[in-house]
Amino acid sequence: MRIIVADDEPNLLSSMGTFLTAESIDTVLSPDGAKAKTFLSEESFDAAVLDIRMPGLDGISLLRWIKDEGLTLPVIMMSAHGDVRDAVEAMRLGACDYLVKPFDPDELLIRLRKAVRDRRLTADREVSRRPAGERLRMIGSSPAVVEALRLIDRAGPTPSTVLITGESGSGKEVAARLVHERSGRPGSFVAVNLGAIPDTLLESELFGYEKGAFTGAADRKLGLFELADGGTLFLDELGEMPQHMQVKILRAIQERKVTRLGGTKGIPVDTRIIAATNRDLEAMVAKGTFREDLYYRINVVRIHLPPLRERPGDAVSLARHFVEALSTHLGRKGAILAPDALALIAAYPFPGNVRELSNAVERALILSDGDNLHASDFQLGSGKSGPLAASPSHPGPLSGGAEPFVDQDGKPYSLAELERRAILASIGRNQGKRETSASELGITRRTLFNKLNGYGYRD
Repeated sequence: MRIIVADDEPNLLSSMGTFLTAESIDTVLSPDGAKAKTFLSEESFDAAVLDIRMPGLDGISLLRWIKDEGLTLPVIMMSAHGDVRDAVEAMRLGACDYLVKPFDPDELLIRLRKAVRDRRLTADREVSRRPAGERLRMIGSSPAVVEALRLIDRAGPTPSTVLITGESGSGKEVAARLVHERSGRPGSFVAVNLGAIPDTLLESELFGYEKGAFTGAADRKLGLFELADGGTLFLDELGEMPQHMQVKILRAIQERKVTRLGGTKGIPVDTRIIAATNRDLEAMVAKGTFREDLYYRINVVRIHLPPLRERPGDAVSLARHFVEALSTHLGRKGAILAPDALALIAAYPFPGNVRELSNAVERALILSDGDNLHASDFQLGSGKSGPLAASPSHPGPLSGGAEPFVDQDGKPYSLAELERRAILASIGRNQGKRETSASELGITRRTLFNKLNGYGYRD
């Protein structure tokens, strides 16, 4: 936490500085309102504590300037006079609290922490897009997910940068949020998709701008680095960042300072960086399209999330989770996955990964007639929805025809993959009846049971 205290009483100012510093609060002291205004215009703070009556620029005038400048930090006013009119005016101008001198330093500390916490909760509501009440989890028991969770637990409490890799829809933002939750950092989790912001606006979004920095800049705007001060900035789709911005991001990470557009001084920020990409950054470095120094600065802890097609058991677990999470919302409480649907989910490659699976479950809940969700309700492998699109020459994964021997890129499947597909297709055809499938496949029930366990399949 970083705060500024402005008071013209030197003894009180010094004692507050000593007390707050002992509480591990980075405290800037100002003997008058004018100097405090200079600090506030050049640096970033989590909160301000202002005396109402100071020579020159008094606390009320400074508070009015803070409001006019569009600064969002919480302000606590203090006064030795206890004038009700002053308190009312301060609250009208946006002060979050009011203290009458003399006061207990512990009371100031309690109110400061509450003010900063409330402001950050507000920032979370404004910036974070996670639906209210959603429990943040990473579903799966495959070795890849277990390893990812281990790395999240190890990296979370550290300040190190983290690079999360994986295909689109594989759950990179969920992993980033879990790292932030385990960090214990009090600030916000702020996410930005670098590929969704035009190049011309990216710098102002990340670093903010000063009033008058360009035509239309009527007020100062804080950038995402400052909004995430004390928290985490998640840079999604890092590989889409234009080269002219890469050096500026690198400098901000190294120096832990940002300079707003139109500004001249660096503003200290305590912002933890987590980045994600579905691109091969090493190949981009080799081609010269991504800075090598930025790559190594970001790639301190690397967490890879494999595609869903490589962890079919996790697909089944995720599907059950989505059914449970979405059924109440859609008025379908009690819906369950039928055996043929489970087999389809385990066999289907899901090119859109977790995002596609979630959408498929939602679609099945809407289209199904009863409580049992069947394979036909998911509409996977039909039309152009995926690489297993059904046709007379290329039947879907649960149709009566032969399974394809090559993947979507024309590469032959391994024998183990062909075996997995044959077993799961048989389970689907036979509505989950293992004895019938074992007989059809020419293997014992125990062998079939062991194979299905290895795939993570549970009926």
